[in-house]
Amino acid sequence: MSKEALQPERSAWPRVLLALVGLNLLLTVSVSSAAPWVRPVAAISPDLLLLVGAGALLGGRRPGRWVRFVIAPTLLAAASVRIAGLVALELLGRPLDPAGDLPHLGNVAEMLATVSPLLTPAVLIPLGGLLLGGLLLLIVRALGVLAAAGAGLDRRRRAGLGAAALLLLALPWLSPPGGSALLAAGDLAAAPAAAPPAAITDPPLPGAPDLGGADFYVIFLESYGVSAFEDPGRRPALEAAAERWAEDARAGGFDYRSAQVQSPTFGGGSWRAHASLLSGAWVEREALYRALIDSDRASLVRRFGAAGYRTVAFEPGIQGAWPEGAWYGFDRIYDREGIGYRGPAMGWWEVPDQYTLYALHQREIHTATQPLFAKVSLIMSHIPYWPVPPYVTPWSRFDAGTAYEGPLRSIAHDDYRDLAELSERYVTSLEYQFRVVGGFLREFAPRPALVAVIGDHQPPKLSLHDSDTWATPMHLFSQDPELLEPWEKRGFARTLVPEVGTSWRMSDFPHDLTELFPGRTAAGRR
Repeated sequence: MSKEALQPERSAWPRVLLALVGLNLLLTVSVSSAAPWVRPVAAISPDLLLLVGAGALLGGRRPGRWVRFVIAPTLLAAASVRIAGLVALELLGRPLDPAGDLPHLGNVAEMLATVSPLLTPAVLIPLGGLLLGGLLLLIVRALGVLAAAGAGLDRRRRAGLGAAALLLLALPWLSPPGGSALLAAGDLAAAPAAAPPAAITDPPLPGAPDLGGADFYVIFLESYGVSAFEDPGRRPALEAAAERWAEDARAGGFDYRSAQVQSPTFGGGSWRAHASLLSGAWVEREALYRALIDSDRASLVRRFGAAGYRTVAFEPGIQGAWPEGAWYGFDRIYDREGIGYRGPAMGWWEVPDQYTLYALHQREIHTATQPLFAKVSLIMSHIPYWPVPPYVTPWSRFDAGTAYEGPLRSIAHDDYRDLAELSERYVTSLEYQFRVVGGFLREFAPRPALVAVIGDHQPPKLSLHDSDTWATPMHLFSQDPELLEPWEKRGFARTLVPEVGTSWRMSDFPHDLTELFPGRTAAGRR
């Protein structure tokens, strides 16, 4: 072949190199919870090596255009599935669960729309379509460049290219995080559309504990994980907030004990943590949650109800039908509408947590004629952590309708922070939670009570991207030493910043509660 004949081949190599690099980048890109969230890695895609090796086996025949239009969407879909799997690992600390995760995408999209006008479906869907369409055209073009270059190679070069691809394919350390995109897509396609059947095998709850007629409050703090205290830059602010919390508790006559316990979920899935603690079953998967609420297993709520307690739930995050709530067996569930908040909306969640606790006192504690079991979910520390409302004093301003008038109304409506400040806002939201729970203990829980305050899970790594722990703090408060001291056998210490984890899981709590406080029914005893 003459020098002139080789020139066109040489001029094509920059395009070939660009096509290979672009396809490899698409199939190997990594995901991080810290900005920049998408970044390249030093790896070679096994899918690309397989594609190059297969092309070398074609024997110099240039494939038809229809082949590229089949391979291109396949590669794009596989790359998307691989990236989705990496996002689940990075933000939720676990593999993607199609049956458990996909049904909640609509709620996530609706919540993101409250963070920024740029994140509304009306904006994201067209932009996503343009991005995917542009990527598809680029993949088709890259495949065409590679096909043309492969057709111009002689047999010796094709054999060498195929051998090199196979050799690199045999080196697993060259593979990117998440491995083969095609295998990831295959696993997703093989996954069942619905959660497979599961069975609850944990022993049932033996009965209600005897708390001597004391009220029992279970207060979940959304996304309150041990990781909040692990960063040296954030810890001082939270330690100061915890000390103020302790002062408020002592002013209300409460002592306290704390420990680290294991949550069944990470970064989301609060309902599984709540179900684990109130059922005594370890609900680590969506299939187990569905099996639990479809079962006739008695919850801790029903055990207390049978012992003569009035059982209520305050769930400001429930904004619609909640059929699963029937399994718990509450006498009454106060959802967002039922709580009765009539002030400015606090972002996606609308109801400020201080008002939720105030409503618990005004509607149930203040009027109770029998022992009370109350489950409360405080949600201001759920992503996106804004707006964090100011602490209202006196609390009776909620009665007068003046809690957020004037400049406070502007804060409630207009406060906004960029996603890059999520970590800072998360800490601020926890400071608020400590303050409102402390104020509740100080002013509105005068009756004999055992108060359990629990973090349901870690925040998503988008907020705190430096921790993999699944441990959450659990705090127990009481004015009665006999309701606190037995917990020291389970590793609880007199602090609100628990340093050492226990072997406990959330599902152990109701079993140990009955074991530590066995005895007669608590009906009517105060």
